[in-house]
Amino acid sequence: MAGVSLVSLVINLLVANLFLDIAALRADVEPTNVSGSVLPVDPRRGESLRFDGIGALSAGGTSPLLQRYDPTHASQILDYLFKPSFGASLQMLKVEIGGDSLAGCGAESSHMHTDNVSRVDYSTGYEWWLMVEAKKRNPDIKLYGLPWSFPGWLGTKSPYANPQLTAQYIVKWLEGARHIYNLTIDYIGVWNERPSNSTYVQVLRSAMDAAGFKQTQIVAKDGGADICNSMATDKAYADAVDVIGLHYPSDFSNFSLCHSFNKPFWASEESSSYDDANGAACWARVINSHWVLQQMTSSIMWNLVGSYYHGTNWYAESMMTADQPWSGHYWVSPVIWATAHVTQFTKVGWRYLKNRAGSGLLPLGGYYVTWVDPDGPDFTIVAVKISYEHAPCIRPHLPRFNTSAETVTFELTASMGHIQSLQVWYSNFEDGPPHTLFEKQANVAVVNGKVNLHIPVGGYFTLSSLKSGEKGSFPNEKTSAPNLPLPYKESFDADQISGTAGYFADQIGIFEVHAASSQAGAHKNVMRQMVPQTPIAWQGWGDTGPLTVLGMREWQDVTVSIDFYVSEELVVHAMPCVATRSDQKWLYAVALCVNGTGWTLSNRGPQLQADNTPGNPPATSIYQSGPLPAGVSIAGWHAITLTTITTQASGTLDGHVLFANASIGNADTGFVGVGMNYWYPVEFDNLEVDAAGPNWEPTAPCHSSTAGDTLGSRNCTTNGLSSPDQEFDLLATYQLRHAPSGLCATATALAASATITLEECDATNSNQTFFNTYSNIRNMVTAIEAVNGLVLSGRYSNGTVSLQTRKATPGCWTEWAYFPNTRQLRNQYTRDDAAGYPQCLSTCPQ
Repeated sequence: MAGVSLVSLVINLLVANLFLDIAALRADVEPTNVSGSVLPVDPRRGESLRFDGIGALSAGGTSPLLQRYDPTHASQILDYLFKPSFGASLQMLKVEIGGDSLAGCGAESSHMHTDNVSRVDYSTGYEWWLMVEAKKRNPDIKLYGLPWSFPGWLGTKSPYANPQLTAQYIVKWLEGARHIYNLTIDYIGVWNERPSNSTYVQVLRSAMDAAGFKQTQIVAKDGGADICNSMATDKAYADAVDVIGLHYPSDFSNFSLCHSFNKPFWASEESSSYDDANGAACWARVINSHWVLQQMTSSIMWNLVGSYYHGTNWYAESMMTADQPWSGHYWVSPVIWATAHVTQFTKVGWRYLKNRAGSGLLPLGGYYVTWVDPDGPDFTIVAVKISYEHAPCIRPHLPRFNTSAETVTFELTASMGHIQSLQVWYSNFEDGPPHTLFEKQANVAVVNGKVNLHIPVGGYFTLSSLKSGEKGSFPNEKTSAPNLPLPYKESFDADQISGTAGYFADQIGIFEVHAASSQAGAHKNVMRQMVPQTPIAWQGWGDTGPLTVLGMREWQDVTVSIDFYVSEELVVHAMPCVATRSDQKWLYAVALCVNGTGWTLSNRGPQLQADNTPGNPPATSIYQSGPLPAGVSIAGWHAITLTTITTQASGTLDGHVLFANASIGNADTGFVGVGMNYWYPVEFDNLEVDAAGPNWEPTAPCHSSTAGDTLGSRNCTTNGLSSPDQEFDLLATYQLRHAPSGLCATATALAASATITLEECDATNSNQTFFNTYSNIRNMVTAIEAVNGLVLSGRYSNGTVSLQTRKATPGCWTEWAYFPNTRQLRNQYTRDDAAGYPQCLSTCPQ
């Protein structure tokens, strides 16, 4: 056939035939009965594929604060995640192999910043510690490493430029795991959500085999299904891959080609949904539907634990949240208990039962799955029924479907006749709040081999022959205190060498604790920027220089001071900086930078460039600039201070006033940031952060909110302080509840221009339904939509909040962001100069 190669023709025929196989599989899945159906559970009809486990992923800079918890509370958090028959009881832990570059929520440290093999550092970062702690609690847990980024010495843009070199870099990581931490890595990935490469995968396989890591399996490609197209035309490539791992795979896609290789087929990254009941509902659905609809044998959630700041990307899209090491508080989310329904009653190596032999679609919507112990009598059945409104994960798109409550009968085969009763655990992610979460029920009797079960919408059941199962808890869980206590001081002297510095979270570049290059002035340990050249990035870091941050996205009025050290050889190049009101990449910030000849005060961080020539920062961003004080050189140790209060800033260098009461913008808030203009080993010590100015007093309530009060907007409080009129909870029922009064936002009508009042909460009242993309709204501005498609809108001129059409009305905003630390619904996430000062939903409108 003209224009079609023989290889392409073979592939097309193969795909066509496999599509028919998948169609047959789908037909086998479809239920044929109605409520009251008898669903057979019969291992004789087919034990099926091996269960590879349910896991979670610490990667993308999601865990920097976890190791900073005191040992007691850190141990409790780890127990909730890894301890068998206690909490999530995870069966697999996947971690980032740090690559020195921003990977979503932050940057993680590489074990080899340079190509000098004598300087391999297996003390960097926190993933080694995390894997060790997981293994302490569950020696059977599987470990899986995957790079997001790579250090720049491996190549300019691609890690595949020298595949042998990159393979040896990964082998060095495996050697550190084995020889330093006594860890066996079960799986290794290629490059997160970036192109795979046949040559590299084959070289990596050979290099691992030669180094004694034959048991470590390769997962590819940790991204899209196009890997299967590549493997179909490259047998050597296919032979080198042990597991096909896709990210956010749709159960409604055709993966027949991937199935044709007869390799384990995983959702190797999944969920990315916020850690509330909706996130739990998403997770409960996919870890069961992936088997029923696509025969996937493992699902791994991103991310393991939200130990990173709100205001960095994708806050708390986590199995649990632990971002307050200063208070010891953490949040055991419903996602923990959604996981426990499977992990506490199965083991890696058990077998799934095939569809219609113990697994399949529930007749009126939902899924059921059975696992059996191939070496014994035990088995577990899980049934989950989530409505469409609560089932979506953050991705991919989920087709519409219907669910209804029903009663089913599980009919056990005669080989299971010795079972007289089954243990039952139950959750419901759509009742409440409060929601029913992993509650032990009375055992259910097995009568004549049959078990009757009523499954409501939102329900999630585990029926198991195992007698294990515990809803773990600790008596001393701490009260939330999201505001980092001020004043905060950090000398880094108590921090682990090569480890994370204080409460800092690296965003661009890597800042580790090391002994000071110069101990003049009694400097002992310091925070040093370690990346020597531009990494091979997973995602762009923007055009600004290295940055590490701490504090709160809500801070505005603070004083920050820190010592910095610049060596003589870097005097003409390096530009150390300190910032307030910074976002994750300091594209928005109030930044004070000094170089060899002078200083600049600007509204963003410095451009990434190898010197500090004019134009860095861009001239349009500079508030003020000037020369260094007479006789001052930036070589050696110096102390720099920056204060921002409302619309003014002041700064000093070694006690010399550089500027006072300089005019700055007043619309943005953000972190304290420390950094520089390029990949230089600038050192920092003796950090101090304190409150500044008059805006640190708690706001008194404007009045006691009662039913009938009209909602509007007013200027948001800043500095991490809550104001009772601006405190709202986003419920998983898609209601907006005013936290102090317990009343819910209610549209006076489902029509344009309808105002919003407070009324008694009623989840059945459609006028109280305000849909939002529950993960996005904490990370960006997004629409809050009423039942009929109208959106919650605010007017800049008079503080009116009402329902409007999605098309923006002049003088109005139609999108909001939620700030969980202060419970504020804001009309800005990062600074919007056109919108002016941030406005918040309020019971006391302006």
